[in-house]
Amino acid sequence: MTDLDQELRALDAALPITAEQRERALTALDRIVAGPPLSIPTPRRRLALPRWAGPVAVAAAVAVAGTLIVFPGVLGGGRAYASWTPVPAPLTAAEIAMIGPECVEGFDSMPGVSRADARVVLAERRGEYAMLLYRVENPETSVACLAHNVPGSDDVDDVKWGAGGGSGPARTAPPDTYTQGAISDFVEASVTDGAAGEGVTGVTVHAGDITAEATVADGRYVVWWPGPAFARDDDGDPAFLDLTYDLTLDDGRVVTGAQPYLPR
Repeated sequence: MTDLDQELRALDAALPITAEQRERALTALDRIVAGPPLSIPTPRRRLALPRWAGPVAVAAAVAVAGTLIVFPGVLGGGRAYASWTPVPAPLTAAEIAMIGPECVEGFDSMPGVSRADARVVLAERRGEYAMLLYRVENPETSVACLAHNVPGSDDVDDVKWGAGGGSGPARTAPPDTYTQGAISDFVEASVTDGAAGEGVTGVTVHAGDITAEATVADGRYVVWWPGPAFARDDDGDPAFLDLTYDLTLDDGRVVTGAQPYLPR
């Protein structure tokens, strides 16, 4: 195996999940939901855990003081993410129109998420994978759709969804700050989105050894990367959120280790 092969394999967390691992994840779900909230620096506004984020659809899920964190357990075939790039490219209108119908099919399993009301606010491509972020502003709902689509092809597969929301209207971030929104950990890939305040031109996420630049526009950001958002313990269960953020501001300043805005 060449050095390049080894580096690409290191980026690929899409290993097959065994029956034992799935059973352990479901056990973790029972423990997490029954126990106290995790201690993670997140916004204090508590978001409702959707009914569809249950043990049938996910491996573990927990609402933590304002952030909905989802660990989906129905994975899409263990595809490799070797084509992933840390800097995104925009999707064309034609690509969004082609991929979008595959994304909204999943809305039928998400009570409270309306095909009619949700609209695409951000869209990006990283190699062979596209990300579409759908939003409903009131009540606030974000649905991130990650789908495999080779550039130039009309084939769309390996579609995954992660979502979070609240009972009230969407909140914005003050100038030069950001909010930490929904975090979806698919184990072999993760995605997060949130609000970006006025003056924020770039959001960079560090997830362990991976660094990814977010797509930022119109007061929102979205970013995904090939790996987990949570560090795991020896049993493979989520132990703590392994993310840090840097902000780039319109005056050229870079805020490293930026903390999310906490509404009071």
